[in-house]
Amino acid sequence: MIDIFTINHLLWIIAATLIIVGTHYAFRSASKKVQFWFLFSLTIAVWLVHFSRLIFAEDLKTYQLFFTNLCGLSTMLYPFLYLSKSKLAKDAMYYVGGFFAFLSLAYPYTVEGDPIFAYNSIRFFFAHVLLVMIPLLMATWGHHKPNFRNAGWMFLLVMMGAIYNMALGAFFVETGLKDYLENYMGVWGNDDDVYSNLALIFAPWATYETMYNGVLTQRPIPFIYMIPIFTLLSFPVWFSMSIPFINFRKNKSR
Repeated sequence: MIDIFTINHLLWIIAATLIIVGTHYAFRSASKKVQFWFLFSLTIAVWLVHFSRLIFAEDLKTYQLFFTNLCGLSTMLYPFLYLSKSKLAKDAMYYVGGFFAFLSLAYPYTVEGDPIFAYNSIRFFFAHVLLVMIPLLMATWGHHKPNFRNAGWMFLLVMMGAIYNMALGAFFVETGLKDYLENYMGVWGNDDDVYSNLALIFAPWATYETMYNGVLTQRPIPFIYMIPIFTLLSFPVWFSMSIPFINFRKNKSR
């Protein structure tokens, strides 16, 4: 079973690390062209993993074929972002796609309690390993240099991703694909979401009082509570992700 912060989860993280490190060294000496097309093939592999539900998933629901959550949105966009000439697009892969995929591996609450060798657990694992590995290798192999100066744009992209997921959830309800609003990315701030309690810690001003089971309770304001929370958490993390690619000698000589 995938029980978070247990030995099974630790082995999960070790396996992900070995796959990424092993792939890095296996292709490190390859030509830039070989590396480029190898990474692009991985962006297609992420799509194949996503749509493998059509073959292997039991009791497949139509909404599961959509690219939901921020990692799903990254899955959909990776091939196009990778082929783009825009450095901002590559930063989006590194700072947003890779970062959130890593968080999902570190805290895989959507598959918590599932058998570790079940199809959905394996699909989840490889999908997120690839989402982390592609931008990381793109940076370590020198195909793109992450630029922290674009952090503001990255923040805006995350907020747009949240709005995308709110709209997608509403679409599912309106079309009858689901009978409740799925809390993708924690946008609704419901108590059953792992991110909701952060509002009371980092953004108590972004909550409202409501009666819940007969008790007056503080609840996060849907979507709005994410803005101050993510502001406080993301920029320090993104800066630390930039450090390996900052040329301090060059900056010192100026």
